[in-house]
Amino acid sequence: MNMIDAHVHLHGPNLAAGTLEEGDRLGVKLFVCSTVVGMGYYPSFDKVSTSNDELYAVMQRYPERVAGYCYVNPRNGRPALEDFRRRIEDQRMIGLKLWVATLCDDPLVYPFIEQAIAYRVPILIHAWRKTVGQLPYESTAEHVANLARRYPEARILMAHMAGQVESAVNRIAPYPNVYTDTSGSPIGGAEVNIAVRRLGAERVIFGSDLYGACLASNIGKVLGAGLSREELDLVMGHNMARLLGESIHGELYSARMIST
Repeated sequence: MNMIDAHVHLHGPNLAAGTLEEGDRLGVKLFVCSTVVGMGYYPSFDKVSTSNDELYAVMQRYPERVAGYCYVNPRNGRPALEDFRRRIEDQRMIGLKLWVATLCDDPLVYPFIEQAIAYRVPILIHAWRKTVGQLPYESTAEHVANLARRYPEARILMAHMAGQVESAVNRIAPYPNVYTDTSGSPIGGAEVNIAVRRLGAERVIFGSDLYGACLASNIGKVLGAGLSREELDLVMGHNMARLLGESIHGELYSARMIST
């Protein structure tokens, strides 16, 4: 099984040391990266653009191993939207990344979602509900559900099962355009099993949250979730491969790259 890790971050301007070698050892064919780490929660346009430049350089070095989400701070307005268009159209990034600069259902986000729909690219949204320490604009499953209801055409990937798995997957269950990923240190095999049973294996996607997590342990929790071989294939690669194949740059994700 050739796997796709749909939730990875650069370590500074590069992949973390040993990422590709570990991917080779474990069978991860493609790493889908964004660049939020180290730039602060509410970055300037210039800081975001520089980080996306760094990601593009990594994509150029490893074109068959690394794909990129364009990170945007929606509060940067039109320059951010124009930069998103350039990254997708000219640099062949494959998705949109939203973090904590604003809630994902804020009207500031709508132009980016509408452009992502036009490109048919996945939208990876950080979502987490904390008991203490919730950031001012940190989205939860409730905000993701609001966005999915407004934009049923959007291909939304809710990261981390939103931190509180049972309530989060129940909240997004009515919206078939919302997937969730397996990343997050509190997420284990039992939580992966809950998501698959309640949403269907077609709506759960493997992500590790590298570089801040262990790739092997993140694969292990999915392997330990009690899934069938068919379900494992969907979660560990087929679902993300399908989303990439349906996007504006689907031709890049040939049968050779994503076959299992």
